[in-house]
Amino acid sequence: MGHIIDTVANLTDLRDRNALIDTLLSVFQGLIGASRLTLWSVVRHNGALLVRRRAEFVSLHTGGAEDDALPLGNRLFPLEMCAHLHDCFHSSEPLSRPTGAGGAICYVFPVTDGHEVIDLLEIVRSAALSPEQERMVTGMLRIYRNHLGILDYGDCDELTGLRNRRTFHDSFARLGSYGGSARYPCLAVVDIDHFKRVNDSFGHPFGDEVLVLFAGLLRESFTDHERLFRFGGEEFLIMLENVTVQEAFEALDSFREQVEAFPFPQVGPITASIGYTQVIPGDSGASAFGRADAALYVAKQSGRNQVRSHEILVADGLIQGKIAVGQDVELF
Repeated sequence: MGHIIDTVANLTDLRDRNALIDTLLSVFQGLIGASRLTLWSVVRHNGALLVRRRAEFVSLHTGGAEDDALPLGNRLFPLEMCAHLHDCFHSSEPLSRPTGAGGAICYVFPVTDGHEVIDLLEIVRSAALSPEQERMVTGMLRIYRNHLGILDYGDCDELTGLRNRRTFHDSFARLGSYGGSARYPCLAVVDIDHFKRVNDSFGHPFGDEVLVLFAGLLRESFTDHERLFRFGGEEFLIMLENVTVQEAFEALDSFREQVEAFPFPQVGPITASIGYTQVIPGDSGASAFGRADAALYVAKQSGRNQVRSHEILVADGLIQGKIAVGQDVELF
């Protein structure tokens, strides 16, 4: 009992989500043993249900053979591709099935946020879990979800549910870099055009509704919800990973078109202006934000409802690259 109490205490000491997930899988390995533990995240995108391998713990002793039916890495794929994940998601109940490999058994446990399943924990084990072990897994997942809820309370914007401004720098520091190729992370700054008119003409409750609906469009357009931020007022940030300048433009312009076509109740058409920049080795969150914000300024001054790239603007001689890699600018 003391060991479990210490485990829970150590788990709830963590504030970094990635460290929390890695520790959770390590804890389960220590408590129940498994050839493989995988946490799958459920993503809703354009009306489809997708899953992605969020983290995995493979036993060095067993090798933890992969399921050949599933993509490697952390790529998104349709939930329906994997029957046991699909069934657990829709039933919201734990389930088990034989794997057909040496008598091993695969368990899937749902992780809910109180309303819907958001993650799925897959456990592959050489022997069946006892009823006590199943209850322990379910209980630990509840503790994990409750702790995430506490973290979300401090890290998420109360109105839109997106990550808030204070979490940006930590998230930015975890972005990968892809120097030496045409593919980089990108940071985009998004601003709702003429938002003050909405508040002045219709009142702040309608303005808040626009912000909530706008955040919903962001979630539908971009699959990695942990890289979406409400930076303040009507300004939002998007972090994209491993894209070219053109791919970033296409994704951002598609979102701009989706906003323009969306029927916002009462207030009529809404548009958004977007500036973005490539994130390259040595960058800070402040310097990348400064370059994206400079591109946003051009988009605003050029008529709004458009997407502008800092790199393209510099190459075309329309702005100077005054904000260098790693150079700090004042964000607060």
